[in-house]
Amino acid sequence: MDVAYLTGIQEGSVPRPKTIRLRQLLRAVRPFSRARVSAQPTTRVAVLGLYRSGSTAVAGVLHHLGVDMGAPFFYNFYESAWLSKKLRVWWDEPNNIEKTPTAKRVRVLKQWIENQERNGSKCVGMKHPLLSLCGPDLLEAWGSSIRFIWTWRPLEKSIHSLHKLKWWTDEKSEAMQKTLWEASAKFLENREHLRIDFAQMMADPRGQIARLVDYLGLEPSAEQLATAIESIQPTSKE
Repeated sequence: MDVAYLTGIQEGSVPRPKTIRLRQLLRAVRPFSRARVSAQPTTRVAVLGLYRSGSTAVAGVLHHLGVDMGAPFFYNFYESAWLSKKLRVWWDEPNNIEKTPTAKRVRVLKQWIENQERNGSKCVGMKHPLLSLCGPDLLEAWGSSIRFIWTWRPLEKSIHSLHKLKWWTDEKSEAMQKTLWEASAKFLENREHLRIDFAQMMADPRGQIARLVDYLGLEPSAEQLATAIESIQPTSKE
């Protein structure tokens, strides 16, 4: 062995071979360690449902229970303002005609959920009626472990309620609602999901919220639970 090198080891000015190998190993492993830390399992939730089906009420409940629903929100609908805008670009509302390729929708949905998860949220969700047209996109972007919630209300009642808002003509509103109904019903027909009936939520918010908590494995505080229950207004115009 070189005398100068040996002297350096003895004096501590040169790292010992074992120390060098250990540092090299740590440098090699560290990127994978960071990847594991950033990939902590998160519950991903997609709320599907027509306009005027109680989806806003359910999204609000989830928000109060501590689910990250993507704030800042679009008005008071408890849906991500940013992603809501994207959805309206992807689908020509109220005609519900596809305007953006599947690959781009999947890429954006994947980026959005990953950005939300970087905030450290244990449960992240998104709600929007047009998500009913994106079932396959969500599976590809978010993975097969998504928890789907279907806010269910009889089609004719959802149509009637939307007519009263006068956002579009009655003909366009009816056609749009039927498209969303067919898409969500077909997608969820043989897929695990939790159906929240609008009428039952209005009549028994405590019981329906308990079902949501159980399905998503949430552990809300007493205050969060009370706030979620109080957020349901049985006389809502929904």
